[in-house]
Amino acid sequence: MPFYFIQSNDLTDKTVRIGLPLAHHLQVLRYQKGDSLTLIDEHRHQYAARILSLSSNTIESEVLSETQAPPHKKPLLHLGMAIIKGDKMDWAIQKASELGVDRITPILTRRVVVKIHKDKLAHQQKRWLEIAKESAQQSERLDIPQIDMPMPLDSFLAETQSADMKFIFWEHAPPDPITPTIHAALAQLPNTCAMIIGPEGGLEKEEVDRACEKGYIAVSLGERPVRAETAALAALTILQYEINKWN
Repeated sequence: MPFYFIQSNDLTDKTVRIGLPLAHHLQVLRYQKGDSLTLIDEHRHQYAARILSLSSNTIESEVLSETQAPPHKKPLLHLGMAIIKGDKMDWAIQKASELGVDRITPILTRRVVVKIHKDKLAHQQKRWLEIAKESAQQSERLDIPQIDMPMPLDSFLAETQSADMKFIFWEHAPPDPITPTIHAALAQLPNTCAMIIGPEGGLEKEEVDRACEKGYIAVSLGERPVRAETAALAALTILQYEINKWN
C-alpha cells in the first residue's frame, strides 16, 4: 500500500484531517469512506488509518495504529545538481528522489545557461519540492527529499565541507572503475555523502580543481560523455548499489 505524507499537526488525538491537495488526489484515486490509508509524517511516524468522511476539500480519518519507521540507512545522500534546461531538471529531481537521495541542491556553475528570475526562485523551489514529494510517494519512501534554493558552486562546497564522502562526477576524470573508490570510502562508515553533477556543457577544470581542494574526489562514469540528467541517474544508481551491498 502506498504511503501518503502528512504533517504531525494534521493529527488531533486519533483523528487525521487531510486537506488539499492530498484530499483531492485521494478522491481522484477513488478512495471512499471505510478505505484504509498508510500515512507518514515528518518525524517518520507511520499511521494506519481508516477514512471516516470525505468532502470536496477535506478527508477525515481515524488512526488505528502508530509505529515508528526504521532509522534511515547511512550515508545520507546530498546531490548538488547543476540546473539544466526545461523538464530535464524536473526529470533529474524525480529520478533522484526515487533513488533515495536525501537532499538536492540546485547549483549554479559557469556553464549553466538557465536563468531563473529572483522573483520566481521560491515558486520554482516549491515546484521541485512537489515533484520530489510525488516521486517519494510513488516509490514508497518514508521521507521527502529536502530541496534547497539554488546556490553558487562555491556556496555548495562550503555547505558540504563536513560531508564524509565527496564525489564530483566529471567526464575528464580518469576513466578508472569508480566502485573500488566508493567501496573504500564506505569502509570508513560515513554518515553523509555529497556529490556534484555538472550542467549540459560540463564543468570547467577550474571548478573541479576547487572542489578537489575541498576534499572532493573527481570520478568518471566511463569513457563516453553522457547527458547531465543521465549522469545523475547513473551516479546515484552506482552509489546505492554499493551502499546496499555494504548494509
